[in-house]
Amino acid sequence: MSTEGRQDVLFEDPIGIRLRAAREKQGLALEQAGAQLKLPVAIIEAMEREDWQRLGAPIYVRSYLGSYLRLLGLPAELAQRVATPAAAPVLVPMASRSRLRRTLDTSLRNGIYLVMTAVLVVPVVLVARHYQNAERPGNVTLEADPSVLPALEPEAAPIVAAPAAAPGPEPVMASITPVQPKSTAAAAAAELVPAAPETGLVLRFTGQSWMEVLGPDGRRVEQALLDAGAERRYAAGEVGHVTLGNAAAVQVFHDGKPFDLAPYRAANVARFAVSSEGEPAPARH
Repeated sequence: MSTEGRQDVLFEDPIGIRLRAAREKQGLALEQAGAQLKLPVAIIEAMEREDWQRLGAPIYVRSYLGSYLRLLGLPAELAQRVATPAAAPVLVPMASRSRLRRTLDTSLRNGIYLVMTAVLVVPVVLVARHYQNAERPGNVTLEADPSVLPALEPEAAPIVAAPAAAPGPEPVMASITPVQPKSTAAAAAAELVPAAPETGLVLRFTGQSWMEVLGPDGRRVEQALLDAGAERRYAAGEVGHVTLGNAAAVQVFHDGKPFDLAPYRAANVARFAVSSEGEPAPARH
């Protein structure tokens, strides 16, 4: 085996050099690669320089680099290797601690243990002694004290005849049927009213994705990295152009109807324009 062959096996070229070499091998210029991926030339140059900070968050690095690797026919595992940060090395002190330092550390730990024990035990002991010294309550009885009550002589109680009931209106029978509260009746009436249909443009995210929304005048309305479960709503005439990264994890609705992103998606990035009525349309390059 030659020396050059052994170096190829032992030392793997950096990913930036491999990207540039694969692009030049296919005869692609930077502008041609950017046009096929629909990415700016600055992004292509940043990947070949391994300037990953220029690409932003790890999800952007995986999206851009994965698309570039598929275009050049390189292994897709390189994108995961770059986007995953390496674990920080654990620093181990090499010099041994002195005996005085070990003694001080042991004394400090013992002191902290004693203080914590006192803080926990002393209140318990004080509460127990308080209840032990407290006087016991006397017994309570319902029997009357004969020395307090006067002697009562039995007397014949007069018999009083019950008065005759005066004629009056008939009694009203009470019902055990519960009365429905007004709030419950109002809520039941509100349930019968159908919900208003959704209008405008609605974006629902089922996974982590990034988005950029521009107004009809080209002004940036919103740019953010959103997690799963997020939702964005825009009225008609508020949006002029939309760009979605990781488009497979985004659902688009127009006036409550789902909108298919497949015709507008490339390298898992979707771009489409929005008409003045709020309806999605092909993007104008």
